[in-house]
Amino acid sequence: MTDSGTYHGEFEITAWDAEAYSEPGSNDELSRVRAAKVFEGEINGTSTAELLMAGNALGAGYVASEQFVGSVGERSGAMTVQHWGVAEGIDAASSGHVIPGSGTGELSGISGRAIYTQDPDGQHRLELRVSFADADPGSDTGV
Repeated sequence: MTDSGTYHGEFEITAWDAEAYSEPGSNDELSRVRAAKVFEGEINGTSTAELLMAGNALGAGYVASEQFVGSVGERSGAMTVQHWGVAEGIDAASSGHVIPGSGTGELSGISGRAIYTQDPDGQHRLELRVSFADADPGSDTGV
């Protein structure tokens, strides 16, 4: 049996620890970032993320692996999301996915898309378009 749905949450970035690095002759500012977030709404919990970022006067981009602990709808547990984004001026695009097999507890069997956005007023949002497959008998069901 598979259950699916779309879930929404707002989040606040509560920690941002950046370490700059770059190569001689590079036009981009490069950095490694460890970030922490707090989510509210249908997606409720906390996360830590590791990001690799690049930026210059024309645009910026990132790739991230993020571990979330909390609830999605009525289900609680943990999962890992891989996501990326690019921006050029005011145009931006991002996409992400829940890592298959990363869900624990009631999030075991979760898979699908993660869409991160930021409103013009600065509010960060996450939309999960996910499905929940029955847990594999050998899977981790603890949190």
